[in-house]
Amino acid sequence: MEEKRLDFKLGFVSLVTGLLVGVVVSGFRLAIPFLMGMVGKLLQFGQQSLLHSLLFIFIFATIGVVVSWNVKKEPMIGGSGIPQVAGKLSRQLDFSWFSVLIHKLMGGILTIGSGLTVGREGPSVQIGAAIGQGIAEKSHLNSQNQRYLIVGAASAGMAAAFNSPISGIIFALEELLKRTSRRGFLASSLIIITSTLVSIILLDNTFTLTIPISLELPVRDYPFLIILGMVIGLSGVLFNRVILWGKRVYARWHVPVVIKCSFPFVVTALFLLWDPSLLGSGDHYILMPFHENIALASLLSVYLIKLFLLVVAFSSGLPGGIFFPLLALGSLAGNIVGTSLSMGGLIDQNTLLVFTVIAMAAHFAAIVRAPLTGIFLILEMTGGSIRYLLPLAMVTFVAYLVAELFHSEPIYESLLGLMLANEKDEGRDKYGKN
Repeated sequence: MEEKRLDFKLGFVSLVTGLLVGVVVSGFRLAIPFLMGMVGKLLQFGQQSLLHSLLFIFIFATIGVVVSWNVKKEPMIGGSGIPQVAGKLSRQLDFSWFSVLIHKLMGGILTIGSGLTVGREGPSVQIGAAIGQGIAEKSHLNSQNQRYLIVGAASAGMAAAFNSPISGIIFALEELLKRTSRRGFLASSLIIITSTLVSIILLDNTFTLTIPISLELPVRDYPFLIILGMVIGLSGVLFNRVILWGKRVYARWHVPVVIKCSFPFVVTALFLLWDPSLLGSGDHYILMPFHENIALASLLSVYLIKLFLLVVAFSSGLPGGIFFPLLALGSLAGNIVGTSLSMGGLIDQNTLLVFTVIAMAAHFAAIVRAPLTGIFLILEMTGGSIRYLLPLAMVTFVAYLVAELFHSEPIYESLLGLMLANEKDEGRDKYGKN
């Protein structure tokens, strides 16, 4: 009897959690493009003269100062927030859910909405987790049920950010829970589905990326999937290594937080004045080959610049994620491979388009090491046909294998390791221990 009452309480609390996560993350999603639209107009103003350009850079630096205040008040909001959630679930980290929620919302909206090369999806995961933790504590659930609520709310944040409940459920199982019980699966799924429904009601039910044509891949092009998977796998290895390198560089840069947080804003402002298309996480590059593709040299240039801007912004500790940028970079890498093969007359335009889409899932798998989440995320984001599920799985597997062969650790595990090591070093400094 007690077990049934506990199940009912957990179910009710899960429903409430899903509703709140859906509302808050939807508001987060609305605020970011609103601010980015204002930044776009400000960018046009900044390109009119040298004086306007200097004013544009000054405004960006000022936003960086405001964001630095949020980071100083709550250091746990730095980056995507997914490593922090994993640290909380493994009881290696602890923090105030309310402080994280408030400062992640404020800092995240300013950082992502300003058009820096970071994404909203990771922060949505941490925002969801903070809501789940708060409700779990206020509801006086036991430690195991609190864990289910945090996992479900974190994954609901991702699902609401993408309108992707299935990949949200898989993310909970593959990345956060690792293993679970029937009760944990049901509670997490209820939160995720409820949150996604709220997001759909408040926003819309459109796909995150609308593919304008139906995609198919002829069997004769399947051998080229091996090449694609190998290149994407190498790109994933490069991605992880430069992100971790950037983290170490910033850790050795002993300057005030306000300088570390303002520096990426100034660097990004300079690049935006040079090329306004660099604004944002890079989602517009994904659909570029469906409209008017650019030359191979330009593709390589954009890939390297966006990777550089991501490292500068993300590694600084600003509240922004790598989720969407890594998908955009994967798509660019797929476009580079497809364009190269197309120039050699080996594939046609339609196959190039397929490459740019399925490369995103493979890039995700090579970097995060959660292949099922990557596959279903891309299918849900694009409304993808089951007809290219096999090629999608093939490329994802090859990219995953390449990352394994190069001993590239999953990015969120590596970031958590760095975070714990830094906390340990700070503890030594604080207490004068060697």
